[in-house]
Amino acid sequence: MARLYQQTCLLIMEHSVKKALLLCFLLCAIYEGFFFTDKGNVAFHVSADDHIPNHVWEIEPEKKGIASIILDIASESCQGIDKTHYLQQLDEICESIKTSVGKNKTPEYIISTINAILFDTFGFKYTQKGDIEYIFLNKVLDNKIGNCVGLSLLYLCIAENLQLPVYGVSVPEHMFVRYDDGSYKINIETGYNGLSIPDRYYINVPGKAISEKSIVNGYYLKNLTVDEVLASVYLNRSLVQKQKGNLKDALHDVNKAMALRDTDAVAFCDRGVLHEKLGNNELAIADYNRAVDLNPDYASTYYNRGSYHAKMENIDTAIMDYNKAISLDPGSKLAYYNRGIAFYLIGQIESTIHDLSMVITFDPAYAPAYAARGLAYAESNEPEKALNDFNKALELDPGNVDIYMKRSILHADAMRYEEAIQDITTFIESVPENAFAYYIRAKAYRGSGRFRESLEDFNKMIALKPMLAGVYYERALVKKILGMPSEAISDLNTSIELFPYNPLAYLHRANTHRDLACKEKALKDYVTYLKLNPEAPDADEVMENIKNLKR
Repeated sequence: MARLYQQTCLLIMEHSVKKALLLCFLLCAIYEGFFFTDKGNVAFHVSADDHIPNHVWEIEPEKKGIASIILDIASESCQGIDKTHYLQQLDEICESIKTSVGKNKTPEYIISTINAILFDTFGFKYTQKGDIEYIFLNKVLDNKIGNCVGLSLLYLCIAENLQLPVYGVSVPEHMFVRYDDGSYKINIETGYNGLSIPDRYYINVPGKAISEKSIVNGYYLKNLTVDEVLASVYLNRSLVQKQKGNLKDALHDVNKAMALRDTDAVAFCDRGVLHEKLGNNELAIADYNRAVDLNPDYASTYYNRGSYHAKMENIDTAIMDYNKAISLDPGSKLAYYNRGIAFYLIGQIESTIHDLSMVITFDPAYAPAYAARGLAYAESNEPEKALNDFNKALELDPGNVDIYMKRSILHADAMRYEEAIQDITTFIESVPENAFAYYIRAKAYRGSGRFRESLEDFNKMIALKPMLAGVYYERALVKKILGMPSEAISDLNTSIELFPYNPLAYLHRANTHRDLACKEKALKDYVTYLKLNPEAPDADEVMENIKNLKR
């Protein structure tokens, strides 16, 4: 396989096959969302911050009407919302809580009662999914299921109705609520049916850690204002829009989120991805850099910025960012995957294989890692390992036709021409406009002695890519075998016009001119061949031809 790639790069000259094949592997995927996806060690989630209890009930909230505001935002995505209906549902839940609480107004009892009624009596459930239906209050009330944002919003609406000092709290990619009356403070994790989890847990979540600087500056783990809570709603809707491909709408929402809260590294990272997808490269890198400033311990920013640098072909810089992402999130398969691809692009094949093997350790069913590692094994002249990886990749993802192309090259390089033809034909059936695929099949047909089919494929490739010198050279060789010397010379002329520094083109044109008894033209081409390739292994034979032509 390595041999065929080397030949291809030489013959096509200005076309970089390695880059063309490898760029398709690069990913730029933002974190999976703002939804709590890492539950960590449940045994660790057992304590709350220690504060002296204070008996309270009638607490004036910071701002009223959050339920109405949230339903207004939801109505932008869900038409025809009956706000009165949902506000009445909230009132019913709150009445149940008041009845159950009775005269025991201690914070601990109030919170445990709210949790019991929400998660046991009414049966609200947590999900990690990030669809709109799990975020907006109306959908959460309808379906009794929500993600961390949806359930936290529900909790805040109930607390406001009951005039309790409960606030939203944001950490990277997650939201929960906190009871805080100034004397007694306790975190309430809606992802665990209201379980109390201490601040220290959120600080050290792998990949989503919070730097000391971010905490000191109040960027995370503080009690949010109502506007800052609403920022989380817009940010999550932005993520949903991005996943649906509505990039401009997603950008509009993340801008709204940042107008309400401009200290969230996650929002800057998300907007950086959107700017990048929309082609706003300068704005993208500015947002990634700002995200690093806000929280230098957030792994996704380094991953996404690394992918940006890789796309811009700043491979060394990309690797530095991937290194940082991996140090912050050692279990990130995508960071290892992209770093492995980056290593491949700069020729560090051993490092490529190491990183892709790590990906496979994390996720043995991740087909792209097998496909990319197969390519690396082929490059390092380990064809059996390469073939095993390509086979495994197709077993896991039989619809990935790109792997058929890669495997066909491996077969062709091992002179398994029929297998190569079968694989590349499968690829062509799905991607009929890929010029390079016809080149691979033309070479395989020629290797198997099927010269007519080879000529047809060279013709198809030239129709798609008419300016590649090496392809005219290759087609000329086939035409000569088929007894078409004049047509072969025509192709060699074109090849030399496009790239006048390929000595083999002059050699074959000289031989063809000699066979056609065009002695002067043959002599001139032999001389040019030796000038371009003075150390040629056949130099003595060419000199003998020159002597014979001069007689």
